Amino acid sequence: MPAARFPATVVRTVDGDTLHVCDERGVTHAVRMLSIDTPETHYLGASQGYWAEKAAARLSELLPEGAEVEIQTDEQPSDAYGRVLGYVIAGDRLINRLLLEEGLAMTYIVAPNLLHAQELSEAAQRSFTSRRGMFGDPSVLLPYEFRWSLRGQSSAKLVGSLSRGEVFDLSEREQVPCWDRVFFFDVRDVKEPFVRIAPARRARGGG
Repeated sequence: MPAARFPATVVRTVDGDTLHVCDERGVTHAVRMLSIDTPETHYLGASQGYWAEKAAARLSELLPEGAEVEIQTDEQPSDAYGRVLGYVIAGDRLINRLLLEEGLAMTYIVAPNLLHAQELSEAAQRSFTSRRGMFGDPSVLLPYEFRWSLRGQSSAKLVGSLSRGEVFDLSEREQVPCWDRVFFFDVRDVKEPFVRIAPARRARGGG
């Protein structure tokens, strides 16, 4: 479905990438911020510690209770848990991008939600290469890698390169820089400009 926007008021933040908002009808929504991933404050009884708390504190600072925001959705307006999947806009600032710029989040772009993918990827690359925030701490796992290490599996099936359009098996994700990754949970979401690169083709030197 096409992207949509709705005005809302912040009720509270939960962690670095999740918050609750109240829309104009008085309905409260849990919002998972799209295309970014902050360190986990609590996942299966485990935490990523300092950087998780820092990201959560920063989101709370940026979006205090009562703050007026706009929530912009993408192709998939909600997830399996009933949360709104959205980009959070406060004034003229895209908060998703701001957390990347401050080194408090990494991109977690999932197809087909690609509305702000390019600008978010570029922000993540700048922070990663300059070792800003958590990227200056070699002990920090990417949040999704942290979750997978605890869960023993990923829901994603494939990973693509946003800049090159190539799509690989998830086990080959190191072929793609972390800021350039697009995850595919459903192979049917692999559409132009993305192209699946088969292992046999790589073995022949074709990619």
